[in-house]
Amino acid sequence: MADRNAPARPDPATVPALDEADVVAWLMQHPDLLVRHPELCEALLPPAQPRSGDNVVDLQRFMVQRLQGELARASNVGNELLDASRQNLSATQRVHAAVLMLLEAGSFEHMIHMATQDWTDLLEVDVISLCVEGDPERMKEIATGGVVILPAGAIDSLLGAMPALARDHVEAAEWLYGPASGLVRSDALARLDFGPTAPQAMLALGSREADKFQPSQGTELLQFLAGVLGRSVRAWLDLPQP
Repeated sequence: MADRNAPARPDPATVPALDEADVVAWLMQHPDLLVRHPELCEALLPPAQPRSGDNVVDLQRFMVQRLQGELARASNVGNELLDASRQNLSATQRVHAAVLMLLEAGSFEHMIHMATQDWTDLLEVDVISLCVEGDPERMKEIATGGVVILPAGAIDSLLGAMPALARDHVEAAEWLYGPASGLVRSDALARLDFGPTAPQAMLALGSREADKFQPSQGTELLQFLAGVLGRSVRAWLDLPQP
């Protein structure tokens, strides 16, 4: 029994005749035909190889080359993801080791030395500054061994409202890294929370590699490390909790 809802088939007599030029013109306007109808690849009969001197395209070879290109791109993406995963794992392991090192500090001074000196090799950077805003004259006794005194508002001018950021291809200011500033080409900055009554503070990691730190990098591990350091300082100095 015929389906009354099925569309009526056009009468072949009323369908305008198409020549090759019409088909080619239509295909040129719809290059995604084989993408939308991959089953046509099985129905088409491409030449085995191009005939010398003829304007004939080997569709089979074209499809194989396109598949090879897609496979190469997928392989590159996979390798990039694998490299990124390895780098993230390595960074996580280094940060965990830095935290464990901090827990072994025998004094406040020892802890500051670990964070500003020993962490450089562990975190694979060239210089680390523990920055605190305040009056340089009143705080000059702590401005040693990687502790840097910054003018009020300096940290907000660098970080804005962000808890942390990474910068590449920078010319670091001398007031941030001291004598090592000329070496720094990229860095990572993170706020330190010493409590509601303490001045603003920041952890700065500088590298001689221009792309060691990049703005596109995540800062979660850096924020975690800064959080641990901030809590350690509060514990040693018995500062009020935030």
